[in-house]
Amino acid sequence: PGAPLDRVSQAALAQSAAGGSWAGPYGGIHIGYGNGSGDDVETTGQAPANVSNVVSGARPGGVSVDEDGFVGGVALGYNLQSGNIVYGVEADIDYTDIEDSSTRTTTNAAGAALVNTFRNDLEYLGTLRARLGAVVNGGNTLVYATGGLAWGNIESSVSMSAPSPATGVTQFRGSSDNTETGYVLGAGIEQAIDSKLRMTASYMYYDLGHDTVNVALVPTAVPLGGGTGYNSKFETTGHLFRVGVGYKF
Repeated sequence: PGAPLDRVSQAALAQSAAGGSWAGPYGGIHIGYGNGSGDDVETTGQAPANVSNVVSGARPGGVSVDEDGFVGGVALGYNLQSGNIVYGVEADIDYTDIEDSSTRTTTNAAGAALVNTFRNDLEYLGTLRARLGAVVNGGNTLVYATGGLAWGNIESSVSMSAPSPATGVTQFRGSSDNTETGYVLGAGIEQAIDSKLRMTASYMYYDLGHDTVNVALVPTAVPLGGGTGYNSKFETTGHLFRVGVGYKF
């Protein structure tokens, strides 16, 4: 009695706090907000006539599509613990409503008004990440950094139309629907309610690279300036802010 505690006893005492041990499998649900970080769309012409239209400004060479929206999903992970250090791996999948469209009205050499519409929609986002953190607040709070692989389904579309007398129909149109991969980096905090239940909050930055849409001349359209079409490159990056509830199995 009264002898100093050895390291094993100290670790056991630390884990007797409300949070208990952080080691083992866990799962959770979360909701939040995503912001597309002013995603840039760069357009280039495929043929001399279309290149000239981009250079002259009749066709926007660059626009921003400022996506944002709701996110919600589930996560599963596994922690290991050594003293106050917690490390492990986590996977999650989110339904996302991160979308936006941008419209630019320009004028060609003939004085016709051209309506250019760009749209981007991130339909879901999944990640597989490593986590490394530390237990603080008497063992009841975990703060961590995280990073790893990200993937998501992205729908992008571009169109250009002009009013009568140029038939009033879409002149150029293109779209893509692809799964893109990239990376994610972030940080978070978890607060133990008891030995099983956790409250969570996190931030993550994602980068899914770029996707190029072939914007081709619509076969039934009356061409304005001819040419084969355009290439519009969408950059997909953004920020996620999420809160949730976790359960340690």
